[in-house]
Amino acid sequence: MESILLLIPILLLASSIIIGLSSDSLNKFYSGVISTSLVFSSLILSIIVLIKIYSSNDEIYYDNFYDWISINGLNIGIGYLIDKFSSIMLVVVLFISFVVHVYSIGYMKHEEDFKRFFSYIALFTFSMILLVMSNNLIQLFIGWEGVGLVSYLLIGFFYKKSSAIKANLKAFLINRIGDMFFILGIVMIYSLFDSFDYRTMFLNLDSVNLSNLETYFGLNYIDFACLLLFIGAMAKSAQIPLHVWLPDSMEGPTPISALIHAATMVTAGIFMVGRLAPFYELTEFTTDFILIIGASTALFMGLIAIFENDIKKVIAYSTISQLGYMVSALGINAYTVSFFHLFTHAFFKALLFLCAGSVIMSLHHNQDIRKMGGLKSKLPVTYACFLIGTLCIIGFPLTSGFFSKDLILEVMLYEETTISFIAYIMLLIGALVTTIYSLRLMFIVFYGKYRGGDVEEISEQSNIILIPLILLAVLSLTSGYIIKVFVDLPIFMYGIKDIHYDGMVTYIEHGILSPATLTLVLGFFIAKKLYKDNKEFLFLENNFLVEIKKVIKTKYKFDELFLYSSDVLKKTSIFVTHKLDIGIIENVFVNGVPKKINSFSKILKKTSSGYLYHYAFSIVFSLVVIFGIILVRVL
Repeated sequence: MESILLLIPILLLASSIIIGLSSDSLNKFYSGVISTSLVFSSLILSIIVLIKIYSSNDEIYYDNFYDWISINGLNIGIGYLIDKFSSIMLVVVLFISFVVHVYSIGYMKHEEDFKRFFSYIALFTFSMILLVMSNNLIQLFIGWEGVGLVSYLLIGFFYKKSSAIKANLKAFLINRIGDMFFILGIVMIYSLFDSFDYRTMFLNLDSVNLSNLETYFGLNYIDFACLLLFIGAMAKSAQIPLHVWLPDSMEGPTPISALIHAATMVTAGIFMVGRLAPFYELTEFTTDFILIIGASTALFMGLIAIFENDIKKVIAYSTISQLGYMVSALGINAYTVSFFHLFTHAFFKALLFLCAGSVIMSLHHNQDIRKMGGLKSKLPVTYACFLIGTLCIIGFPLTSGFFSKDLILEVMLYEETTISFIAYIMLLIGALVTTIYSLRLMFIVFYGKYRGGDVEEISEQSNIILIPLILLAVLSLTSGYIIKVFVDLPIFMYGIKDIHYDGMVTYIEHGILSPATLTLVLGFFIAKKLYKDNKEFLFLENNFLVEIKKVIKTKYKFDELFLYSSDVLKKTSIFVTHKLDIGIIENVFVNGVPKKINSFSKILKKTSSGYLYHYAFSIVFSLVVIFGIILVRVL
């Protein structure tokens, strides 16, 4: 088993190195096939691991491949922790990566840097797999930084475009903010257990007396450490206000948008919180904070998608919104439910992005939906797959999204706390918003008349583009039916909150009659009324609603907030440099004191002129001063 687990990441790393260092004589197509074959091999091995895990009696594989650091009792290794949680995640990440590899052979065939792209995405997948397999916080952090670094390279893949360079720099800087807090959280956890090892930390958690630990800003030690770790996750998983990098990441090639949004970078934060669930079970403030952030992100980012006109950015904002649902579930310790939505979301989100890529290719790289329309008959396969992806994301009955998103709303309602009820209402409104922006996108792109002006004949792409779409469409429809795997079996290393499940038929009947389905029906009629004929929000006529629309279209000015904050920091640093550093420290202390001493020495120098009466005067003056002091003290 260890050899199989070792081969999974090694094959991915080998793919990146081989393709990255291959000579120009290697044909583009063959380099793509080699890279895809190695990823497929890792996928097959991960499926073997998954079968082995689920056929065993809750067996957990835990060991080190290599002991990296051993100093004064500090032991850090590169190893693996494979339980039901990580084994499912391995298959999801590698399957989506495999599909993206196949798709990219067709999508990127005209790009000069074809091999560089495949080298990057193999390294990207390797970093995510390293994170998922990790058995300690240091290895997790290496994978965490790896996906951050390679995402920077992929978002800026078209390095001759200034917008791409700005986008990858923005992603890098925002994630550095999150990583700063993430590192502090890791340090706090280490200081508590003297170990980075998951098993050591979890097994010793019961022996820690939280009441005796130091508090920070009114929070207990674990609460504060988990808060710092989650802020790191907010950047990686694009939660308000650290979400601003994700829409701009659309500057990268469309296949990498699918990989980032479906199964790698943005899911890393969700995975991290799930893996460290035993810590978060002990928190109070942090879980409430997570719930508020998740619900706010789900609702407010969905509203932006309604007014976005770039096909990829609409899907990007939908990703942020759906991540908000996953984070909300984490906020009530419903880790299994959150992970179930991550699982189903991976398939239909990859499907939507790759369908968007097919549309973009057919329209000669036009991404403005206002210049689309009437593509239903011209791109029938893409339309059918896009329709399936849309039905999944809005939670249409019997699709995968119906099972996973409805489950989040159910557990939120049954939590029976004020904050969870508020979150439930926000998520329910978010479900309505999801239906509106998803159907808006489909109606404007595929219905009505084509509005792109004169264009060459629009037709479907080659099979190497369409086959991945069909495969993802099938899985998007069917992946929700393995709900029993998530609700009946403990997929986490240490058991978390149970889910009540009374069978598939009962669940479907209950789901169809749920408020979420009612919002779906309402959203359908609103979207059909407003967008099927490419209309705008006709009911936004009074001044108040118009102002709300303006605020949403500015994306709540988060970018301006960051720019203002950076401007304040810049002015503060200038003030510190010129007023405090140069003005006080340098002029008063560094240069000022020597100048004063020099001036005083010049005065003293005049008393040493060599004339006798000068010395006599100094002696008399000194005696007068001394006697004066004595006289004052006596009196």
